[in-house]
Amino acid sequence: MIAFLIRGILRDKSRFLFPFTVVSIGVALVVSLVGFMEGVFMGMIDMTANLDAGHLRLVNKPFYDEEHLRPLDRSLAGQKETRDWLKKNSPDEVEWSPRIRWGAILDVPDANGETLSQTPVVGMALELRAKNSKELKRMKIAESLVGGRLPESPNEMLMGNQLAETLGIGLGQSVTVLGQSFDGGMVADNYQVIGLVKFGVSAMDKKMVLIDIADAQNSFYMEDMITDWLGFFPPDYSLDEYEKVKVALQEPLKEWIASPPKSWAKDDEPILLSVRDQQNIGAIADKFYIIQGFVVGIFTFLMILVLWNAGILSGIHRYGEMGLRLAFGESHWKLILTLGIEGLVVGILGALAGSIFGGAFTYFLQEVGVNMGDSFAQTGMMINDVVRARLTIGGFVQGILPGIFASVAGTLVASLAIFKRSEANLFRELEAG
Repeated sequence: MIAFLIRGILRDKSRFLFPFTVVSIGVALVVSLVGFMEGVFMGMIDMTANLDAGHLRLVNKPFYDEEHLRPLDRSLAGQKETRDWLKKNSPDEVEWSPRIRWGAILDVPDANGETLSQTPVVGMALELRAKNSKELKRMKIAESLVGGRLPESPNEMLMGNQLAETLGIGLGQSVTVLGQSFDGGMVADNYQVIGLVKFGVSAMDKKMVLIDIADAQNSFYMEDMITDWLGFFPPDYSLDEYEKVKVALQEPLKEWIASPPKSWAKDDEPILLSVRDQQNIGAIADKFYIIQGFVVGIFTFLMILVLWNAGILSGIHRYGEMGLRLAFGESHWKLILTLGIEGLVVGILGALAGSIFGGAFTYFLQEVGVNMGDSFAQTGMMINDVVRARLTIGGFVQGILPGIFASVAGTLVASLAIFKRSEANLFRELEAG
């Protein structure tokens, strides 16, 4: 019976072509739109993680509570022990990198060595000179260079290009970092500006300087100490998977705190944070998924509305057929059931076609991307200039299921009109045809 219905649908273009086209276009649009929205959002998450927060972050709680002050005396000791613990207890796909967040006054001398200008800067130390450092690729430092080169020797510094323009600093110029050491003493160390970087994030370009982590440990007397351990996942992981790994690490972390390394201070208490826990990302993510749900819901409603009207128009031409089937003794509900099966078949075929076209377009946007640098230039958001979509199973589910549901719902709602007409009138329309 079902095979007979399928053959009838495929042979009758008036019953198949228009609903199939509507479902295909609707599913393709939903898959493409969800993929694009997911790509833009996760691109923002990845860039925020790479530049600042990490997908996961292990940080000493006393440091985190006063993070705005960059309290280096609250750093976590035991660099080697911490690295070993993270590798042992984390999944293999998580890559952990140490960083030091520091703040200081940058003193710019004139030709005579006297102070020309001073400004507070936000500093970050990471593995810039290490062989095969993944931090360079992760932060896209080589691509962000607008002048100079990467650090190769001790006490070499990268500086945000807007900060350099404001201070009138040129490549090769020597500057002095004035700050506080780990033990509360005064730090005054000279660095040479050998590279200018442009991250595309206003706050970083105006205030950020980067140095190698070994230089920071030497300048601030922080041997074997780190302020942050950042964990990074592959690009295809989702926010929920970050949370699962964080939860799985909580119990081993409690055991580790109970028997800490000897180098830790008495009040050291490392905590684990995901990117959702930082910079209000969690609230932004919740709003994003609500908006995404509304978008899918609106498209589904519009498909149901169009298919409902299409079903009514198709049903008008089939009243004679319905009257004949009712005259042969077929019940109204069985007739509606067969019409629902027809809608299901059309929905499945249309959803498959739409997912192919929508998936292909999303894949194109994922691999090639769209340059929207001019649109994001004044926003200050951490978003790449080249925006890419993200092809996910969830995107197909959000497109295919509403497409099938819309086809079935539209057909069923339209078929209910036969209850308003008598069998005699339906059969009479067959005779008139």
